[in-house]
Amino acid sequence: MVWECVIVGAGPAGLSAAVYMGRFRRKTLVIDSGEGRWSYGQWNENYLGFPEGVGAQELHDLGHRQAERFGVEFQTGSVTRVYREGDEYVLTQNPGELRARSVIWAAGVRDKWPTFVGVRSLVGRQLFWCIVCDGWRTLDKRLLLLGDDDKAASTVLQFLTYSRDLTVLVDPEQDRLSSRVRKRLRDDGVKLVHGKIDHVTLQGETVEGVQLRDGSLLETDLLFSLYGSSPNTEALGDLDLELARNGHIRINAKNQTNLPGFFAAGDVTNRHAHQVISAAHEGAQAAQAANHILYPEVQRLPKLPRDG
Repeated sequence: MVWECVIVGAGPAGLSAAVYMGRFRRKTLVIDSGEGRWSYGQWNENYLGFPEGVGAQELHDLGHRQAERFGVEFQTGSVTRVYREGDEYVLTQNPGELRARSVIWAAGVRDKWPTFVGVRSLVGRQLFWCIVCDGWRTLDKRLLLLGDDDKAASTVLQFLTYSRDLTVLVDPEQDRLSSRVRKRLRDDGVKLVHGKIDHVTLQGETVEGVQLRDGSLLETDLLFSLYGSSPNTEALGDLDLELARNGHIRINAKNQTNLPGFFAAGDVTNRHAHQVISAAHEGAQAAQAANHILYPEVQRLPKLPRDG
């Protein structure tokens, strides 16, 4: 069997694409790894249409149901390799292979988290990573920001919009802050501490303290990781796919890559502006472009000569 479209990833980009492809009456399969940012515990407060906010997992479940309503099928698993064979794409899984006339790659990114016991359970609750998404919730809070370089420091300065009680925890083995930036942070009242987290103590959902490996204790209300993320593109090594210098997939205005029938959408296409609403837009756009190339010749008019 050859699918008309296989969508890899079931975050906002993948599910948005799935809804559109289903409504286009395309035989579509979504491969959902069961992981990704949608699986975090965060509450999205800036997604249009939810005045009180919506949980990431709830939004995922709603999108899943919506796509299924239009005939889209789902499969849990991961894609380990993609290659072209004639006009089709072959997607390798463990076990088995799938064939598709078009692919929408919406596999997202992997966030780089600090390494300490229990870190995963804090994500989206006490530990955040996106100032655009969650800067508002830090209003007048004590913040512990985790970062080691000047790029992280530029985001630290942006947090001064929300709070004046900022501490940057710098890993002493990874410290790449320039002297100029250190001075700027200190001049703005930002505290710098060297160390590594051993564990975070909670009282219910509230942070009581952050214990460092050297035994010292930091008091804070929320943590923010500024370590960044990496795009999930390892399975695409057998394709002659154009990537940006930062590893993200290059796309045109229609979310088409340099390969015919291969589209990309969501965080995997952009190092910045990782927003749910932007990902949903890209998924819808990629689906429209994919649908267009799937029309047979009998549904196309011949190209007419230009007047004059």
